[in-house]
Amino acid sequence: MHDYSIDKHPKQTVLFSLAFIAITTAPIIKELAEIIVSFLKVSTGWSSPPVVAIPVFGLFAGLYFLFDKYLWKISSLRKFLLVPDLNGKWICDGHTSLKNAEPVDFAWNAKISITQSWSKILIHLKTEQSESKSISASIFHEAGVGYRLLYQYNNKPNANELDLRNHSGSAELLFSEDTTSATGSYYTDRHRTTVGTMTLHKEK
Repeated sequence: MHDYSIDKHPKQTVLFSLAFIAITTAPIIKELAEIIVSFLKVSTGWSSPPVVAIPVFGLFAGLYFLFDKYLWKISSLRKFLLVPDLNGKWICDGHTSLKNAEPVDFAWNAKISITQSWSKILIHLKTEQSESKSISASIFHEAGVGYRLLYQYNNKPNANELDLRNHSGSAELLFSEDTTSATGSYYTDRHRTTVGTMTLHKEK
């Protein structure tokens, strides 16, 4: 998985909030721990600064992990963050209209798997001839329209596809507001020079 950017995303606010929660919660946890230890009559060295600081960083790391993996998926938070949840399996119906600078009419099918957290994403597309993986991505929210995903990818043909070779490309997909379908187009580099469209439907 790799990082991705989001337009108008309050990332600094989120990180500040997590840090604030960790800083304010750590002393409370420390006091509770001291009460428990005192009750059990166990001697500790928690009064030294290095030991006191450990819970703060530990709490922040734990909060970040929970938020990055799970909490950001809460619908109310995603509305604030303007981040769609694109995780899942997708059926892709593709159509190539231009190849090697010549018009063509070629239909193809693929399965797409999107793995996404709050900070990272990976778009994996698999056809009968090859597979591609995203290397960078950006998401833009268009109010009343949906979420626009732009990403670049590297494609690797199957070993038995002797007439194909590795190439790179880019795709632009517009997902519906409910993130159950998407339409868009793709473009490949000078080694393939293909242009086409893609229609996605999410598997239930």
